[in-house]
Amino acid sequence: MSNNRVLVADKGPEFKKTLREHREALRSNECDPYTADLKRCEGTLVKHLKKIDIYKPLTLHRISKSDFPDVVERMVSLIFKAQNFRPFLYIKSDLPLCWNAVPHWDKNYIVYEWGHLKSVNQNGDEAHSTENLALHCQRGNQHIQSSMDIDELLVYGGKIEEVIVTNKDAREKLFKSPEWLSVLDDLTLICLPFLGDL
Repeated sequence: MSNNRVLVADKGPEFKKTLREHREALRSNECDPYTADLKRCEGTLVKHLKKIDIYKPLTLHRISKSDFPDVVERMVSLIFKAQNFRPFLYIKSDLPLCWNAVPHWDKNYIVYEWGHLKSVNQNGDEAHSTENLALHCQRGNQHIQSSMDIDELLVYGGKIEEVIVTNKDAREKLFKSPEWLSVLDDLTLICLPFLGDL
């Protein structure tokens, strides 16, 4: 059995875990394994916002999450709610089908990545927009969607198609909501004094 174990990077040779053990740890987490990483995602969101034309002043003026924590927290919260408080490609099962990349198999919660529903690989700079960002588990971002556009996955049908359609419908409603428009207005107000510097 020890031949089937994977050495988790930077944890030493004594720390090895199988994928099943990682998934069981996610399942047995008494706290919600799907919300533990959201605070960190607020900081990583700013990196993606800085790539969007109108928000480039965030980079030029070294504006960080600490300069507008409420706006970033609301944006993450709204996107996560539109995904039904789960990773974008979450499918309900006894043993989680969402999991982390190998270096994070020591964690009993999901480590999120910001995915682009229209991939950066295929769409370049056009992929950088607030409405294109989604919270993926590492498996969903790296192995399922990979560098494809999310609509390309619809050919798989079944549960994958269901979750994509459900989440896209919820996001469409979100992006028309007063809550979302308020977040975008607040973000624009932060950048407005610096737009002439672009």
